[in-house]
Amino acid sequence: MLFLKRIAAKLTKLGEEFTVGANTYHGVFQVLNTGTMHNYLDDVETMGVTRPGLMLVTAGDALINLNDQITRDGRTYTVLKTSNHRIGDVTVVKIAILA
Repeated sequence: MLFLKRIAAKLTKLGEEFTVGANTYHGVFQVLNTGTMHNYLDDVETMGVTRPGLMLVTAGDALINLNDQITRDGRTYTVLKTSNHRIGDVTVVKIAILA
């Protein structure tokens, strides 16, 4: 799918490199605001987020699972939730909520 290749190329070119386990990927990090946080987390989970939480957008084939550790700028984040965003049956991007 051409759209999938274009998204992957943009993430590689513009995204920040990060490591999960032994795998290295590229993604875009964003500070997690309250509105976005409530889209992915319930109230109890939201109270447990140490500020600033982050939202990560990366390639759909990235092997990121719950409780994985991601280090960025000397701080280690834990994956609280993941969400695959698809077009048809193809996963285009994966969203990870980090705290």
